[in-house]
Amino acid sequence: MWKLFAALIVLGWCVLGTRTAGAISFEARDFDALAAEAEQIVIGTVAMTRSRRTGERQIVTDYGFDNLQIVKGTLPAGALTLTMLGGTVGADTLTVAGAPTFQRGIRYLVFVTGNGSVMFPLVGGHQGIFQVRTDATTGVTRVHDYAGRPVARPSAGASKEWVNRLDMDSAEPVTEAAFVDAIRARMGAKMGARGAQ
Repeated sequence: MWKLFAALIVLGWCVLGTRTAGAISFEARDFDALAAEAEQIVIGTVAMTRSRRTGERQIVTDYGFDNLQIVKGTLPAGALTLTMLGGTVGADTLTVAGAPTFQRGIRYLVFVTGNGSVMFPLVGGHQGIFQVRTDATTGVTRVHDYAGRPVARPSAGASKEWVNRLDMDSAEPVTEAAFVDAIRARMGAKMGARGAQ
């Protein structure tokens, strides 16, 4: 799929002279799906962004993360670089409407799958990206969704609503520690369910 999509983009450049790919959308995922489908779940700060051309002439951007905390899985050589379709090289820019990106200096919690083999290696695209922000006054670290909205703590037993419920009028924003604990609890529940079968 990755190579076919990339080939279509290169063909579009050659035939139409365009540098904007069609819009992309992602299948909706709930909290359980994010935790279950991710090969790695990592918290890290974007320290490097570098756009480049690949051998097939499409443009990709490498996002290098540092100050890593691994919640699930392992990372080769303890490093995380996510490569995604799109970026700018010289005067050429490739934009994919609806595709997620990262900002340097921001701390993220990411649900990673297929890194290096798919054009957007995140479970559910932007659904698998959360910002982790520290309150300058209290020092408490809280989780926000990709758009920067605080993620609310769901009611007990409502883990599937964690990602989808963002109404801050009636709920307290979740802390990083509580969010990570919930991920580990979901992974533990899945492991327990598999062991019982």
